Amino acid sequence: MLLNQISAFFSSLWSESPFAVIVTLIDITLVWFFTYKFFLLIKGTRSMRILAGFFLLLALYFIGKLVGMRATVWLLDGVFEYLIIIVVILFREEIRSILSTFEFVRLLSGGGKAYESLVIAEELAETLCYLAQEREGAIIVVAQKGDPEPFVTGGVPLEAEVRKELLISIFRKESPLHDGAVIIRDGRVALASVVLPLSTNPTIDANFGTRHRAAYGISERVDALVFVVSEETGQISMLKEGRITRNMTKDMIKKMLTKHLGKE
Repeated sequence: MLLNQISAFFSSLWSESPFAVIVTLIDITLVWFFTYKFFLLIKGTRSMRILAGFFLLLALYFIGKLVGMRATVWLLDGVFEYLIIIVVILFREEIRSILSTFEFVRLLSGGGKAYESLVIAEELAETLCYLAQEREGAIIVVAQKGDPEPFVTGGVPLEAEVRKELLISIFRKESPLHDGAVIIRDGRVALASVVLPLSTNPTIDANFGTRHRAAYGISERVDALVFVVSEETGQISMLKEGRITRNMTKDMIKKMLTKHLGKE
C-alpha cells in the first residue's frame, strides 16, 4: 500500500506544470533539511528519549483506534490537539539552534560582526547559567585586545565554535579537560584546560579559592572579561582589570558581552 502511495505521488508530481514541480521539490528539500537538522541535534540527548516517547504515544493512539479503546483515544486526542505548543516547549533549544543556522539572520541583525557578538553572548550566558545551576565550577576567559596566552601554561588547542554544548562538556567533572580555564579569542574557543596565573593581591576576599584567584590573576594581566562559576555556591562572577562583579544574571552577562565584544 505504501509503495502504491509513493508511486501515485510521483506520478501526480510529474503531471504538474514545471513551476509546480519546482515548488514541490523545494518543499520536500526544506522538510528533509529541518528533519535532518532536528535529528542531528537531538541524537544522544534527553530530547531523543522524549521523541521516542512521543512515537510510542502515537503508536498507542493508532492501536487504540483499531481495537476501539475509546478512553485512550479521547485522552490522546486532547494531547495531540496542542501538539505544536508541546513541541515548541519541549524542543525550544533545538528549534533555536536550527533557526540560528540561517545566514539571512546576519543581514537582519545589522552585519556579521554584530550578529557574531550576539550569538557568542547568548551561548556563553546560557552556558554559565547552566553550569551555575548544576554547581559545576568553571572559568571562561573572553579575550579582548590583549592575548592571554603569554601569561598561561598548558592548555589543549581547540579552535572550535563557541557553543553551549561544547563548553558544558568541557567543564563536566568527568571530562579530562575540566581542570583549568577555557580561553575564547577572536570569537572561537581557542584553548581548554589552561592553567592561569594566581593573583597575589592581599585585598582579595579570603574566602575565595584557587579558581577565583586564578580569575583575578589573568584579569590583572590582560584585557579580558573573565567569568567564574563557583562550585560551592553556584554564583557567577565577572572580573575585568582586577575588579569583580558578583551575582551576575543571564541578562547582565549578555549585556556585558555584547557591549565589550562589539568593541573588538
